[in-house]
Amino acid sequence: TISSSGLQHISADAFLDTPRLSHVNLSSNALQSLSWKTFWHLPLQELIVVGNPFNCSCGLRWLQLWLNSSRAELGNQSLLCWEGSVPMALGSQALHACDPPSVHIEPPEVVLSQGDSVNLTCRVSASPAATVEWVVTEPLTLSDWEIVLEINNVSSHLNHKELVCRAENAAGLAEDSVVLNVTFPPVILLLDTAIPRHSWCIPFSVDGNPVPDVRWLFNNSILREGPYIHTLIMEYEHNSTVLHGCLQLNRPTHVNNGNYTLVVENALGQASRSVQVRFMDNPFSFSPEEPIPGTRNSSLEGPVETTDEHTFGVSVAVALAVFACLSLSVMLILLNKCGRRSKFGINRSAVLAQEDDLAMSLHFMNLGSSPLSSAESKLEGLKSNFIENPQYFCNACVHHVQRKDIVLKWELGEGAFGKVFLAECYNLLPEQEKMLVAVKALKEVTESARLDFQREAELLTVLQHEHIVKFYGVCTEGEPLIMVFEYMKHGDLNRFLR
Repeated sequence: TISSSGLQHISADAFLDTPRLSHVNLSSNALQSLSWKTFWHLPLQELIVVGNPFNCSCGLRWLQLWLNSSRAELGNQSLLCWEGSVPMALGSQALHACDPPSVHIEPPEVVLSQGDSVNLTCRVSASPAATVEWVVTEPLTLSDWEIVLEINNVSSHLNHKELVCRAENAAGLAEDSVVLNVTFPPVILLLDTAIPRHSWCIPFSVDGNPVPDVRWLFNNSILREGPYIHTLIMEYEHNSTVLHGCLQLNRPTHVNNGNYTLVVENALGQASRSVQVRFMDNPFSFSPEEPIPGTRNSSLEGPVETTDEHTFGVSVAVALAVFACLSLSVMLILLNKCGRRSKFGINRSAVLAQEDDLAMSLHFMNLGSSPLSSAESKLEGLKSNFIENPQYFCNACVHHVQRKDIVLKWELGEGAFGKVFLAECYNLLPEQEKMLVAVKALKEVTESARLDFQREAELLTVLQHEHIVKFYGVCTEGEPLIMVFEYMKHGDLNRFLR
């Protein structure tokens, strides 16, 4: 607010340092003229200039236009200008041959290829005469009715760039603009190594017009995208065709390590660039084809195992194996000598005691054998009295693993039941996010095979022992049916001992 101060003049750049100024009060001063250049860059909501002795001149034409359109609350003010010694209402005063310029660019739309040339003509109509300029890197200023902008060897940097022609005179300002549409082959501006975010991201930036297609190669083979590996466009630059995005990988492992090649292509050409990415070290200390201790790379495993250490380890393993075999042999002999056997070779009375005294703890595991005898029926009501061997049996149901939590790595072998694969399993144990497991996939899904699958799963669920490969559960979502086991990294015991 500068009011009743006798202010006589305000320069055109008076408010350049206050670009957010929205309320200006210059009332009751001695201002005879006021230029639009003082206020054109401000977001004015209110301009108060009443009480100033303005001269009726072309320089007030902009103020007259604002007054008649009630811009900046000027419509509520009774503004006067002096024609000699006579005050006149500014809103109705005729200011002859005094209007802001009009500007028109020809051609209004420009489509050209990279390397072309173009002439843009800015045509101006103004009274009084206007100053015209192209707002480019180096403005060209001429006082004329038209000005031609000549651009040779157009580059891709001008694509989607707005070129403005501006004209101004004492009455005001006018401008027109044109956006260049430059077509050019794709170019890769950025391709960086993977960075960990919520998921892993290989960031990239590409440009091209028309917008290029984006695809990837992994180790020089086509990368098939899916829910766990896919291209995500993050943002588009304003007034540009530049795309910023990333190849997003969800829970990558060492098998995803390798060379990733970004390929972008449009109708005008193609570009590619590669980056080597390593997500994690190989968790295996051996080759999957030769999982025998002693063949490892010492540079990866630390100290090399000596001959004495290896001999001692083998001796301990042999002793443990012999002890386990003897224990199992004694158990089988005892079970075979004690009466009638079940379908799995387990004598119920030998494990659980006399039929007349104890219930059948394994009755719920009857897997399709002959119907219960009268003696077994009599024992059904005595289930609460039996005593299980806690080391071998647990009263638990079969655990189900979700198929999305199983990531197959490679095949380990094949048997009559089906193939066995090495896999990573997520959310299997509460203390581990993921772990290595061995999975056995059912080869054929017949009704008989399903029953055998169910029976084996029920039996393995209750057979838990520190010297038996641990059974984690099954996956029955879709096909194939899968059993999940503890992964024994040294493979077959017989091969290990040899």
